[in-house]
Amino acid sequence: MIRAKRKIRTLISVLMLLFMVTNIVGCGADEQEKSDQTTKEEQAEKDAAQEHEKAVKVEDGTMSENSTVIAVGQTPVTYGEYKMYYYFMKNQYDELLGDQVWKQSSTSDKTIGQEAIEDVLRMIIQVKVICKEAEVLGITLEADEKEDADYNAQKLCDSLDEKIKQDAMITTQQMITIFEENRLAEKVYNVTTGASDVIGEVGESTAYRVLLLYKKAGDDREKTRQSVEKLQKKIASSNKSFYAYARQESDLDEVETIIGSLDSRKNLWMQVTALKNFVVSPVVEEEDGFYIAMVVEKPNEEINTEYRNSVVTQKQTEAFQKSYEEWAKRYDVDVSESLLS
Repeated sequence: MIRAKRKIRTLISVLMLLFMVTNIVGCGADEQEKSDQTTKEEQAEKDAAQEHEKAVKVEDGTMSENSTVIAVGQTPVTYGEYKMYYYFMKNQYDELLGDQVWKQSSTSDKTIGQEAIEDVLRMIIQVKVICKEAEVLGITLEADEKEDADYNAQKLCDSLDEKIKQDAMITTQQMITIFEENRLAEKVYNVTTGASDVIGEVGESTAYRVLLLYKKAGDDREKTRQSVEKLQKKIASSNKSFYAYARQESDLDEVETIIGSLDSRKNLWMQVTALKNFVVSPVVEEEDGFYIAMVVEKPNEEINTEYRNSVVTQKQTEAFQKSYEEWAKRYDVDVSESLLS
């Protein structure tokens, strides 16, 4: 939960490839060692200079358009900018679910509307942290990138009626700033991930499309095992579809998935490779619990490509989260109590 007047370390769920270790060539060993040492010292000095950037003061109470309501280090975010971000998010869901959805309770002790506010705050903080890191990395928008962002911002702004713009505090200049910063954040991701070789790691991996029924191991693992084995026998001898059983019994939200050769669940992978299509597997034990599987499609170009892309996405996400965590440590973050009340 986001709390006012405290440091916030946030994670970002965007795509990122693993960094590629680049070998420097063309110099001797002594020169290389010296160069590496110098680079490390320079980086350490740069990192030290960025450590713990104090947050500027945020305002509480009655808010005006120019009130500072979020601070990411020395970067302030006005109430007007926050309102615009909130409009983007709220408008997207209002069209699908109606405006009453915000008053409904979520799975926590908050309403969906309260959770949405926290999501918007996280989004803004993440964009600001990444843009601050862009300056450190020397990443900027090219003229055509800036022009494209400005054009799209202007086009969106022109499409909104005056009442909406007034209520959401939307201005053309602020819209342009938001579009440019989001484009820059995207570019930081692209530049950072461009120096990676995840595709090489994925290689010629293969995959099967399967239906899965999964049960968490729970506190009594042996009891769970016996229960799943009993269920497996029932399914194997039943005329009812495996899919129907999985929908009813599985602890997973999705029944159909792809299992590939890079999957960490090695027992499950080995069982899947040995199965014929539409045959119920024996119970497969993994560290996290117990699985029953049914293969519906064996490896082919389409499935393999889908799987490889998903692995790349997963590795990108995990790596970028780690980088973002390190970036976020450098900045104190404050959020106005008025936004959270």
